[in-house]
Amino acid sequence: MSKRGKVVHVKKFDGGRRTPDEVHRELAYGPKRCVICKGKPAIRIRVLMQLSELMARSPEYVNGIIATNPDGPFVPTIATTYGPMVKVSDCCFCDLCKVAGEKEAAKGPSWAIVEIARMGLGRTFKPMIQVPES
Repeated sequence: MSKRGKVVHVKKFDGGRRTPDEVHRELAYGPKRCVICKGKPAIRIRVLMQLSELMARSPEYVNGIIATNPDGPFVPTIATTYGPMVKVSDCCFCDLCKVAGEKEAAKGPSWAIVEIARMGLGRTFKPMIQVPES
């Protein structure tokens, strides 16, 4: 018996109903769909902004977040190595629309951090992160 385990051929994976890539995308993204065509997602683009920078540049936006937050009067943040960040956008794009999504994400302000997570078994999963120059 091999120590590696049983190799399942792609055509026989999941009883031949789905490919390993389709299962991987379903587990990674769940029910999310492409924001343009509602297809199966291939990449996820998140735009994050530092809380202090957002408060300095757009206090009315921060006040709107505080007023409409269902969990209470505060700004929900994500802890990162760069400090507390506010998630401004979280979108998924399919294989056909991902170029358009990347182009739109590149048009954002220079002080925002754009995180692009590419999924799929064809390439290694390494999130690409664009960090503003300090």
